[in-house]
Amino acid sequence: MRTARRTVFGLAAGATLCASAVALAPAAHAAPENYVKITNKAGIVATTCYQWLGTSGKDYCHQGRPVGDSWTAYFPADATSAVIDLKLSPWGAVRDSAAVKDTGKNHCFEIQGLLGSEKLIETGC
Repeated sequence: MRTARRTVFGLAAGATLCASAVALAPAAHAAPENYVKITNKAGIVATTCYQWLGTSGKDYCHQGRPVGDSWTAYFPADATSAVIDLKLSPWGAVRDSAAVKDTGKNHCFEIQGLLGSEKLIETGC
């Protein structure tokens, strides 16, 4: 029984130490030259809106992008991640979303599908 208590105590202490290290680790921030590039290959006029997490007041949308168009959104320097929402208009419902967790590299997406089945798919750059 004594060995079991020591083992449990040791595991609990180790878990606490690991959790402390994760909590104190600095957040990763984007380099301003890193970007999200989107190409519209769907049968819709697309709007993409960006929620830059870890920063405030820098969210925006690229509106009314036609089929065949490509556009680029650069990460704000203090962004730690991003959510990209695909819409038909800035005030419309979200049709699809993508999360970007690694702001230290470029991300490329394609919009694919037709009206009612549009998808935002990461393709790699």
